[in-house]
Amino acid sequence: MRVTQNQMYDNLTVGINKQLKIKNDANAAISSGTRFQRPAQAGLDYKISLDLRHTQSQIKGNVEALSIADSRLSASQTMLNDISNALTRAQTLAVQQSSAQNSAGEQLTAAVEVRHLLDQVANSANQTWMGEALFAGTDTSATAFVQDATGAYQYQGSNQDRTAAINTNQSINTNVRGDEAAFTNAFTALQSFITALETGDRQGITDAIGNLTTATNDVIDLTSRVGGQISAIQSYKASYDDMSFAIDKRLSEHESADVAKLVVDMQMADTALQASYSQIANLKNMSLINYLR
Repeated sequence: MRVTQNQMYDNLTVGINKQLKIKNDANAAISSGTRFQRPAQAGLDYKISLDLRHTQSQIKGNVEALSIADSRLSASQTMLNDISNALTRAQTLAVQQSSAQNSAGEQLTAAVEVRHLLDQVANSANQTWMGEALFAGTDTSATAFVQDATGAYQYQGSNQDRTAAINTNQSINTNVRGDEAAFTNAFTALQSFITALETGDRQGITDAIGNLTTATNDVIDLTSRVGGQISAIQSYKASYDDMSFAIDKRLSEHESADVAKLVVDMQMADTALQASYSQIANLKNMSLINYLR
């Protein structure tokens, strides 16, 4: 079959465009550092990248949620430690005031200090973090504890826990609720101790030693439980960090441009282009000679 000059010219033009595309794609890959910049360049590879980035985004969201939970629980743990310290001081006062040698004046003076300790416990129990109540459950705008007409502190938060997602099927509690018995026992023990001191009830003062000891142990146990929650969250965060690192590495390997190969491809494309340009020039010369004949 006879191939005309026009057909030869068209074939060379197609080849030139192909080589120019190779050069342009190689330049773009070298500039961006990635093998492809749009779906048309590598459909399946592009989808794999999207899937990996979607997973990375989910991991980032989970890590952020767990980091917030970690900070919230750490703040809760600090407040619980403050409550425990206040109760420990009250225990010391109870032991001191249980002696029959203490006068009514000394008991009243001690009552003033214990009332300050009660205020300190109430302040810690109503503490906020980032503008949200620490111990009010999901009702973060509530004041966790308020005093009723008798002066007793009553829990006003919700009975639901705040949670953070670990994965699509699992979540973890990220708060401490004020309806835990430790809070009630702490308030009750302190208020009973104050009443005993103010009324000179020596048996009540003696009973306060055991009540405050029990309340302190309850708070310590709750604090330890919070520590376990924090440790679990930090463990999950570490796992997610490892996963994120592995995905970053896989993305890098999957998308990274092979610069050395791209340079060779560009050089080969240049060589092919020069050859094509030379053949086009020869075709034009042949056409001119035929015209002159």
